[in-house]
Amino acid sequence: MAKTFNIQESIRLQKQYCENTGAPHFAPKSGVCWKCNKNIYEELPKVYHQLDGSTETIMCGISTEEAENQLVTGCPHCNRSYCE
Repeated sequence: MAKTFNIQESIRLQKQYCENTGAPHFAPKSGVCWKCNKNIYEELPKVYHQLDGSTETIMCGISTEEAENQLVTGCPHCNRSYCE
């Protein structure tokens, strides 16, 4: 199943998830990480440098489905924790 990425909908769904479950709302209200300034709800490439000199690129970001169904506790782009 393909993931969907919709920033405004993800912001709304994460807020709703926290209200419905009583969980604290750790995610930035705007979706923009205060460490790396990237939107956590946007799918962006992340490059990993391997020890052998090669690189691997993966796509990361919090999908709309993830925002709706699980507590966001950190940035998928820079790995900054929002709950420490």
